[in-house]
Amino acid sequence: MTAATAPSMPVRPLPRLSGQPLLGPLVSFRNDRVGLLLRLAKTHPDIVETSMGIVRRMVLISSPSLANEVLSTRQGSFVKAPGLAIFLRPVLGDGLLTSEHAVHERQRRLLAPAFAHKRIASYATTMAERTERFAAALSEGESLDVAEAMMRLTFEIVGKTLFDTEVVGDADAVGGALTTAMEVAMGQLGSVLPLPPMIPSPQNLRYKRAVARLDDVVYRIIRERRAEGADRGDVLSMLLHARDEEGASMTDRQVRDEAMTLALAGHETTANALAWTFYLLARHPEVRARMESEIDALGHAPTYDDLKKLPYTLAVFKEAMRLYPPAYILGRRPIEDTSIGEYRVRRNSIVLVSVMGIHRRPDVWSDPERFDPERFLGEREKQLPRCAYMPFGAGPRICIGNHFALMEGHVVLATIARRVRFDLASAAPVELDPLVTLRPKGGMHMRARVREHAGGARA
Repeated sequence: MTAATAPSMPVRPLPRLSGQPLLGPLVSFRNDRVGLLLRLAKTHPDIVETSMGIVRRMVLISSPSLANEVLSTRQGSFVKAPGLAIFLRPVLGDGLLTSEHAVHERQRRLLAPAFAHKRIASYATTMAERTERFAAALSEGESLDVAEAMMRLTFEIVGKTLFDTEVVGDADAVGGALTTAMEVAMGQLGSVLPLPPMIPSPQNLRYKRAVARLDDVVYRIIRERRAEGADRGDVLSMLLHARDEEGASMTDRQVRDEAMTLALAGHETTANALAWTFYLLARHPEVRARMESEIDALGHAPTYDDLKKLPYTLAVFKEAMRLYPPAYILGRRPIEDTSIGEYRVRRNSIVLVSVMGIHRRPDVWSDPERFDPERFLGEREKQLPRCAYMPFGAGPRICIGNHFALMEGHVVLATIARRVRFDLASAAPVELDPLVTLRPKGGMHMRARVREHAGGARA
């Protein structure tokens, strides 16, 4: 075959999932989303196509190499899938998570200085101070929902570090509104005939009220800072004082979209990762004891410079995100007929990269269901295939705050573990609640046990 007659792209058909002819795996997607992802990763470990509902053609990828094509080498052929582009747009607007192409590149360049290494390092003190205050307030035997507590703590940290604003009083309103928005959005995605947010159904009206509550908080902060006029050197100041090529500043709506994206994405994912970390530590006391020993050897509350002395603590956090990745699935939509590996993928298919499935592949991770932080010590992490581990996504659209989130998890985990440990209130396994992020269903109910940290003083 000559080059002139060679096909422009592979023509091998995608493997098809057999099942219900109309709904496909829609019921499982709605009721057992994570179970479906893990089952398909075993039966079709690379790629599989199915129909889901009336009009949706879905391609599921559970292969690191194929994920790398979608997210990196061929990413120009894809945009965000409808989950973000349509159903979460009322919350996120045209912020960094939802914007595309030139708009996304411009906004990412604008925000990049806020997440430079030196700037992130300066946030560590605030993270440690707020976490120390939280841990010191816990009493022996106190019952608490650790998932909710981490949401409040990380929201407070994001508010102060990125926006130099105290948001503690807004945590309940924001948390409730965000949960409602995610429940409605995911409910629509799992329905036979999803109704876009602009259609005034009862659920979409509930969604609209939730977004209004979030807007009340964010627009209030923007108004206060515009009236003040000062440049505090934080992300919000950066947004308010930014100018485009023609010298125009960002509108309140543009500032709102970026601030909302950073505030919500920045605390939601880290909070869930921490909740699952404490869950795993409670179920694996030998890992917890080793981590506590490393932290206790410092003899004082950890600072940014101390983090390099806590490699096992960071490995614990990373391994928790392998087993329970906050962003457990990534959605893309091809804007043209394209190829993934040797398979042809049609334009406007919904391509789902199964982060959860990839994180538990037995050919990449030995004994993948086992909680083993040593996977992330020494050279083992460096030997992983590209996209085998991607709790923050991959490629040009990797989460801009990934280093911020890693450091925050490291600091918060070490600071809390020095003072208290959390034991599960029940021996029953905690169920998964796969909304936009992977939450623990019904919360993470635990009891605080106050430790005697270095120096012998009761914390």
